[in-house]
Amino acid sequence: MVCLAFSTTALGHDGPHKEWLQSLKRPDNDRNPNRQMDPKSLYCCGEADIVRTKFKVESTGERYPDDHWYAWLNDAWTLIPPEKILQEYAPDGEAYLFVLAGTVQCFVRPRGGL
Repeated sequence: MVCLAFSTTALGHDGPHKEWLQSLKRPDNDRNPNRQMDPKSLYCCGEADIVRTKFKVESTGERYPDDHWYAWLNDAWTLIPPEKILQEYAPDGEAYLFVLAGTVQCFVRPRGGL
C-alpha cells in the first residue's frame, strides 16, 4: 500500500472554478431517488460546506473507486465512503471535501490521483 497526504488550501472559492464547484452533483443520487423532490439536494452543497483538512489515500492496486481515501476529521483519519467520491477530478489540483451536518456529502479528488 502507498499512502500520500494532501491538504486543501482553498475555502470560499471565488476564482475561476466557482461555477464548477456549484455544479457538482452527489455521486450517490441514484441510490436516493427521494432527492428528486428537492433539486437542491442533488448537489454537493455550497462552497461554505468545503472542509479544509488533510487527506491520505491507500492504494489497493485497483482502479477507481477501490483506492481508499481518508480525511482528517475530528482528530482522526476518517474513511471517505466510496459512494461519495466523484469520478471527475478537480481542475485545479486541489482536493475538495463537502461536509454538511457532520456527514460527508461529496469528495473530489485532486487531478493526478496517486
